[in-house]
Amino acid sequence: MAVDVLREALRRIETGETVGLATLVTTRGSTPQKVGARLLARDGLRLAGTMGGGAVEAETVKEATLVAAGGAAGVREYTLSTAVDDWGLACGGAMVVFVERLDRRARGWLGRAIAASESRDAVAVVTALDGAGAGMRIVVSAGESAGAFEDAGLTTWALEAGHRALEAEAPELVASGAIRLYAEPFGPPPALIVVGAGHVGKALAGLAHGLGVSVTVIDDRPEYASAERFPEADRVVAAPVGEALGWLPIGSKSAIVVAMRSQDLDYEATASALRTPARYVGLIGARRKALWVTERLVQAGLPIERIRDLRAPIGLDIGARAPAEIAVSILAEWLMIRQGASGAVLRLDDQLFEKAAGRGAST
Repeated sequence: MAVDVLREALRRIETGETVGLATLVTTRGSTPQKVGARLLARDGLRLAGTMGGGAVEAETVKEATLVAAGGAAGVREYTLSTAVDDWGLACGGAMVVFVERLDRRARGWLGRAIAASESRDAVAVVTALDGAGAGMRIVVSAGESAGAFEDAGLTTWALEAGHRALEAEAPELVASGAIRLYAEPFGPPPALIVVGAGHVGKALAGLAHGLGVSVTVIDDRPEYASAERFPEADRVVAAPVGEALGWLPIGSKSAIVVAMRSQDLDYEATASALRTPARYVGLIGARRKALWVTERLVQAGLPIERIRDLRAPIGLDIGARAPAEIAVSILAEWLMIRQGASGAVLRLDDQLFEKAAGRGAST
């Protein structure tokens, strides 16, 4: 995780070291890493993080080492390839990387970013990438913000970019004239609330924990809702579901999956879940149950658009039957939504396959 690189950077500068930090701020085309990737280096050695290996990583380590030794901070652009091969596919893309020197003066923003990643209070760190102020930052939060640029207009622009990044929960690179700003949000990991401590709930908790998700399990039966049964969960709540969903910290990034032991309990839990701001709410069960629950939700007067948000039946159609398979289908759908992906099959289309097969047969 990119925040782990920041933790290592903070640890080193606290001991008096000076290090070079490289941050991937934008990409074009196909690249080995996504925006937000980081690499920490000094003395020609990669200390943490990655830019995907290969020549780009070697060059990034070199540049970060030079900056750590006193070179100027700035943007470096690495072009992987601009060609299109005879398959009709792009060979590569471009990576735009900001390289800077970190010493003890960076403790403030590093500490804020790391703390936000471990709490409920998200922040956006907005960095100037160009000019004499390259490397200067403003930390933006929902409340007050810290820092300012010499130019008041640039400060206002940075605050706006920071708030957009917080709202979108995604980094943004913006430009005005010769100055570029990189706004990156830092916040707690995605949260999954599993309502029902049965076999599917158990499988969900285990798989989600492995994905770095914060897991909460709720069940009204203390003998099921226990830390012993769910050692992988961050929190286990033995309480009536509606009551627990009323006081748990649930934000728009949260997901709630309902898997109770009866149809009536499923309905009550689903209604309570839809009254929260959770973006992803799903109900395990067949279409018949989904239809019955939908009718009752409408009768209860919940807003029709909120009912329409319900994922029921939940998950992607992968033919899941066993609890672990059902958990995979659910987590795959949630990840697809979070990443803004289509869920389409990635295999070669028929035209490319036939071309490859024809070449293989002719050699």
